[in-house]
Amino acid sequence: MTGSNTPSLPYFCDPNQLPGPLPSRSEIHSSQLLPCAYEPKYKAIVLVRHKFIVKHGLSPWVVENEGHALLLVGQHLSVAVPRLYAMYREGERLFLVMEFKQGVQLKAVWDSLSEKDKSAIAGQLRDMFTQVRAIPPPASFRFGNVTGGPVPHRFFLSVRPEPALNGPFNDEKDFSIAMAIRSQRGWDSHGYPAWTAEFFARNLPSALSGHASVFTHADLQRKNIIVSKTPPRDANGDGERSQWTVSGVVDWENAGWYPSYWEYAGSFMDFIWKDDWPEKFERIVEPWPLEGSLLRLVRQDLDC
Repeated sequence: MTGSNTPSLPYFCDPNQLPGPLPSRSEIHSSQLLPCAYEPKYKAIVLVRHKFIVKHGLSPWVVENEGHALLLVGQHLSVAVPRLYAMYREGERLFLVMEFKQGVQLKAVWDSLSEKDKSAIAGQLRDMFTQVRAIPPPASFRFGNVTGGPVPHRFFLSVRPEPALNGPFNDEKDFSIAMAIRSQRGWDSHGYPAWTAEFFARNLPSALSGHASVFTHADLQRKNIIVSKTPPRDANGDGERSQWTVSGVVDWENAGWYPSYWEYAGSFMDFIWKDDWPEKFERIVEPWPLEGSLLRLVRQDLDC
C-alpha cells in the first residue's frame, strides 16, 4: 500500500464497517482525555462511546503513517490491530478515528500473570509478528515508512527534510550512517567534539550489515499490547480456567520497513531488566543482542 495505492485524505472506511456513527467534533472535544505523555495541544487521545479511540494532534506527535500502517496490516493480515475508521485534518490537526480494543495494557497485569499465561501471550504475539514481518517491502526502497517516505523513528527526524538523515534508504549502510549523522548534528549543536558520532560512522555500517528488510512496529512495549481475559469454555466455570488473549497491538506511528534486528534491538535499548519481560520478548521476535547493545549506545548518545 505505497505510492498510488495509498489512500488520500480525508479517508473514511465503508460505513458498513462502523460500529456506530462516527464521532462528531463536539463528541471528540468533550470526551475524557486518556493518559498521554504530551500536552493535549500537541497530542490528545479520547475514548468515545466505548466504541472509538480518537487520536488527534499536530505533527510530529500525530502522523498519517500510523493510519496507513493500520490499513496495510488490516488489509493484508488477520491480526489484532485496531481498524482505522477515518483519517482527516482540521486545520493543522490530524485526526485518527480507530477501533476501541477491549482489554487492559499488558504492563498493568504482567506481574500478576502465571508463567503459563506469559508464555501463551508471548506465543500469540510471536504468531502475529511472524505474519507482520513477512509483509514485503515495495520495490522502490528497502527502509522507510509505510507510504515510501522517510524512516519514521525519532532517530531519523530533523527539522527540515534531509534525505541522508531521513531516508528512505535502499542500502543498509546508508541507514546506519544516518544515525551517525544524527549524532554529529547533536554534538555540533552543543559545540562539543563528536567523538561518538565518528565512532558510529566508522563502525555501524560494518557492525549493522547483512539484515533483511522486514515490516516493523518499532515500539513494541507492554503498554502498547492490549490483553483481555476470556471466560472458561465450561459455562459452569468448571474444568478449563479462563485465559488471556492478545486483543490488540496499538500505536503504530513508527511502523515501516526496517532492518530485521530493529524490532528486537529497538525494544532492547529500553529494557529495564527488573523482571522477565526481556526473556519473554526473545520468544516474540528473534533476538539480536549484539545489535541491541549497539543501538542502546546510539540511544544513550542521541538522548544525552
